[in-house]
Amino acid sequence: MAVPLSTYLNDHLGGARIAVELLEAMRDGHDDPKFREFATSLLPEVQQDDRTLRTIAERIGPGPSAIKEAGGWLVEKAARLKLGPSGSTDFAMFETLELLTLGIHGKSCLWEALQVVSRVDSRLQEFDFEELIRRAQQQYEEVDRRRLELARTVLSSGTEAA
Repeated sequence: MAVPLSTYLNDHLGGARIAVELLEAMRDGHDDPKFREFATSLLPEVQQDDRTLRTIAERIGPGPSAIKEAGGWLVEKAARLKLGPSGSTDFAMFETLELLTLGIHGKSCLWEALQVVSRVDSRLQEFDFEELIRRAQQQYEEVDRRRLELARTVLSSGTEAA
């Protein structure tokens, strides 16, 4: 059981790295102050979740996989190339927010799965998965609200109402 669990945790660590780096890039370089402020407010929570996940991964197995973290780093860099260096376009920001919503949903699924496993694995019993799930759901709603606000303008531009 430890090998699949360790692999699963390391897969999510790669995703967490992507989220942290996307939010850092948004905070440090986006042209629009409202997106910089949004990233500044969300980043500490995502970093805290990343630290919690790292603690769990170290408790379960050998800890974070350098290869999977490097993979996450590469994916984030590729995403940034596609999205642009400053995230100045609305479409790029829409895609960034969509990537973040997918990642946060995955994090919520992770916490739910670990909550189930914690019932039979004492190494996980000290973690408050209810709180982690609640926070992930709140993050998802916040990011998704902004994503959908942008969808209205970004995806409907140039179309005519029927």
